[in-house]
Amino acid sequence: MKTNIRNFQKYGLLLMACALLTGCVRNELPEKRSTSKTKIDHLMIKEVFYAGHYWVRDVHKWGLQNLYQMYNDDQYIIIYNPTSEVKYLDGLALCTNAIDPTNSIQFAPKDDFVGRYYGAAAVSYFPGKGTEHPVRPGQEIVVAKYAIDHKAKFIDDLVASAKEYGEEIDLSMYKGLDAFLDLSKADFEWTQQEFTWGGKNNPNVPDMQPILIVTDKKGKKGPEHQIADITEHNGIALIRLPWTPEDFKANYLDTKDRKGYLHYITVTSSAFADFYAIEIPFANVIDCITVCPRSRFQMRPSKLDKGYNAVTDVDFSSIKQSDLPTYSGLALTRKWDGRKFVDDDNTKTDFETKVASLSRKDKKGNPIK
Repeated sequence: MKTNIRNFQKYGLLLMACALLTGCVRNELPEKRSTSKTKIDHLMIKEVFYAGHYWVRDVHKWGLQNLYQMYNDDQYIIIYNPTSEVKYLDGLALCTNAIDPTNSIQFAPKDDFVGRYYGAAAVSYFPGKGTEHPVRPGQEIVVAKYAIDHKAKFIDDLVASAKEYGEEIDLSMYKGLDAFLDLSKADFEWTQQEFTWGGKNNPNVPDMQPILIVTDKKGKKGPEHQIADITEHNGIALIRLPWTPEDFKANYLDTKDRKGYLHYITVTSSAFADFYAIEIPFANVIDCITVCPRSRFQMRPSKLDKGYNAVTDVDFSSIKQSDLPTYSGLALTRKWDGRKFVDDDNTKTDFETKVASLSRKDKKGNPIK
């Protein structure tokens, strides 16, 4: 009987151990499952629009085949305050991860940072000295790549190009332009007036700042490690800067006495090259999302996100040109459970594909895709 009791006790302990293990994800973080009563105490990434819009010049009347293209300079990210208190953007930044989730990378043993810190490739921060940029409860902040009327700018460029070559342009031949976004009322741009060409940066909208500006041997200044585009396979995070920009500039490189903030990452997989990653402590990551075509996922860029999502199953380059209008104007949007936005640290379950909330509307009030 005592033997049976001991076996039962051992079996019970084993069951308890299994229960504890199944309650955790593989990265040893407890699996987060929010309910309608769960309160969110931080700013969140509410929407990511990266796909852009299709456009085509209709040349069928000349017996030619139409060439569908995607315009994605009207990208934007929406940051939202779901709390009951004022938050501030001062000291915060947006960053993109150094890992492409469509690649399965093998690291040198000491360089695998996925479970140790958020490894950023690019960091662009909000200006401000502490309380200059409040985000009130329920307020959205729109951060655009270019805060302009993209339809108007695209048409102006078409007309200017035709005029340069002494030609007349028939705008009725161009389809899809009506959907290009008007982001002229965005709150911030992640591009900078000083370093942007083509007239797309809006001087009337404040710019986020690159984490590092360097000067070359000829005295020309330029940004490094700044956000340029939101790609279709990338990690994106809203962070609190773990250092000031001045501190980063002075200490990002390794010295003989200490390790800098920018790390050289050695890759042992022969198919991929070594790269650099900026170390962001997990405690400084406020919210993050992983964008990756659903059939292309290979590895998680950070243990902070248990999932991934995209507006497509495959890369845009693999989609038939004539099918591009199907995905035009779609965004990854935070789910609403009836009382609050879902925040389970899982892009797959936290986000869904919907028409971009900032889409232009037709005369009936329907979004133009």
